[in-house]
Amino acid sequence: MKLKSLSLSAVALATLLASCGGGAEGTTETTSSSFCTDSACIKDPLRLGSATPDKPSVTVSFKDCQIDSILFDNGKAGNAKIGFAEFFAGRTVKPSKSLFGYEVGEGQGAWLKFNDCATGRGYLIKVPVAKGGSPMKYFSAVNSFDPKFRVSDGLVSYYDNTFLYVEDVQTGKVAKTLLTDSGVKGVDHDNVHSFLDSVNISKDHLYAKIKYEGKDIVHDVPLSFK
Repeated sequence: MKLKSLSLSAVALATLLASCGGGAEGTTETTSSSFCTDSACIKDPLRLGSATPDKPSVTVSFKDCQIDSILFDNGKAGNAKIGFAEFFAGRTVKPSKSLFGYEVGEGQGAWLKFNDCATGRGYLIKVPVAKGGSPMKYFSAVNSFDPKFRVSDGLVSYYDNTFLYVEDVQTGKVAKTLLTDSGVKGVDHDNVHSFLDSVNISKDHLYAKIKYEGKDIVHDVPLSFK
């Protein structure tokens, strides 16, 4: 199977279904400088995953210190190249080399994790292995690059205005936890800790402390994947 380069139209439906972060977005760089220990401009391509041909990997290319394109090499399953500016609708993301991660689920898909150096905001991109599968993007990811977030290897996490999701990379199964009884509005995803204070996720358990409408909401619950 050969996955071709992807146009905006090919990913539009997946974007609507899978993109998180529908709330209000801030524009102020709110994260402390200690979050990003290496803010140097990235110029050379960054390769993650296996260095062996025919084994899954991802290569991130840069232009003017920002992500320019992403090539997912799924080995024998083919590859998918994403033009970042089009796929992310012109969103500015300036990462650091230390704020990238990559995981592959056998028969499921490949995940690229990264955070914006200026705001600390987390992002995810998933390219499914299945034939005809379109890439999905998540604008409100919970990545372990943030010192107040811990997500065990083999899991990815993201949230929207209703749930905090945990997905098993190997199985594709998802566990959902309600953020509040009535959902949330007006979350500044570029200042995530004004809402999502801290998170610790293991294979079978989730702890999350949420700040919303002047209240602290704590979830300390087992996970059930479906």
